Amino acid sequence: MSFKPVQIFGFIMSFAYVFFGMLFLMTSFAQGAIEDPQYRKIFGGALVAYGLFRVAFFLRQLRKKS
Repeated sequence: MSFKPVQIFGFIMSFAYVFFGMLFLMTSFAQGAIEDPQYRKIFGGALVAYGLFRVAFFLRQLRKKS
């Protein structure tokens, strides 16, 4: 099974979304841009949710091709 570069990039970006979401949730990352901790948590949660959605989408596509 061969993967296209776009598919590999999409898979890597899915985990990047989860990583940056966790960074927003658990640290004071980007405190200068988003000063309110509540908004950082909301933004981080949205990034994690989107990243997990992308991972699930990729895995569903992978199973469908098999």
